[in-house]
Amino acid sequence: MKVIELDKKWKDAWNEIAKGPKGSFLQSYEWGEFKEVSGHKVWRFAITQTELRSSDLTSSFKILAIASVVKEEVPYLGSYLYVPHGPIFNTEDKEKVMVLLQKELENLAQKEEAMFVRFEPKNSLDFSENLTHYKSSIQAIYTLKVNLSPELDDIMNSFKKDTRYSIRTAQKRGVSIEIGEERDVAKFYELLKETASRASFEIYDFDYYKNLYQTLKKYNLVELLLAKYQGKIVGGAMAIFFGDEVTYSHSAADPEKRDLAVAYPILWEIIKIAKERGCKKLDLWGVAPESEINHPWAGFTHFKRGFAPRESIHAYPGSYFMILKPFKFRLYLWQKVLRGRKI
Repeated sequence: MKVIELDKKWKDAWNEIAKGPKGSFLQSYEWGEFKEVSGHKVWRFAITQTELRSSDLTSSFKILAIASVVKEEVPYLGSYLYVPHGPIFNTEDKEKVMVLLQKELENLAQKEEAMFVRFEPKNSLDFSENLTHYKSSIQAIYTLKVNLSPELDDIMNSFKKDTRYSIRTAQKRGVSIEIGEERDVAKFYELLKETASRASFEIYDFDYYKNLYQTLKKYNLVELLLAKYQGKIVGGAMAIFFGDEVTYSHSAADPEKRDLAVAYPILWEIIKIAKERGCKKLDLWGVAPESEINHPWAGFTHFKRGFAPRESIHAYPGSYFMILKPFKFRLYLWQKVLRGRKI
């Protein structure tokens, strides 16, 4: 086994792993490009195994795991290396793979003067040594998925009664759903700011959404869905397509038109588009755990649950830290607590 850094000519081989059942769009080659456009350093490491082709006595390599690594800056403290929804394994020999990957990332972190390496995998890394585990995450820990395999009518009939009613009522009242263009991102961002202010959650700056749309749209991996009422944009959401899964992301609605419940027909339109693209799952991306009825996300979890009333909420393991500068790591945790932010 060895660790190699893959460039763009290996994009298809990289995405073959990233699109697998254990994959994520956050580990896609294109997401890395988006982060690069946004000013981040990105490294794409593959742990490989050389194989001999007996037919022609030439050698090739098999990718055993991938890890797209992003350098993130922390004001006044320095930087860290971040592996969102990774590493992704393509082997059962995870322990040996992690030993090699951790050594490679430790060398990189020292070179980049990073405080720590943060892994946020979709599956546990408890088997790996020298990692500190926190049940906290930058990405949403709890998620809910909708099965898109049935026919559209059957999918609609699987929703809660109130959800079906809200979709049809919005349509009857004249709400239309359209696919937006790049020029619409600015309007969507204004609605997103209003939504974030009302619901008390943080959003990125405008350039983040502009770069996300521009970069992923080149590869047909994103759609901006807009709800219009009487000629005015009153809501929107981004849908990210990767592999056989679509992710519902960054939704917003006009607070003065809350009675229209535009989020329902928007999400229904995403489902219809996803079916046309051959997607098998819709990731609703971020819900409250079942037992926490007073969770800050309880409101939109109720909305999302209407589309997947029988599905179980899935929990990711959280974050695993490879700490290289213990004092700065403690400062990092301390400033998070002081600012009331999750780790």
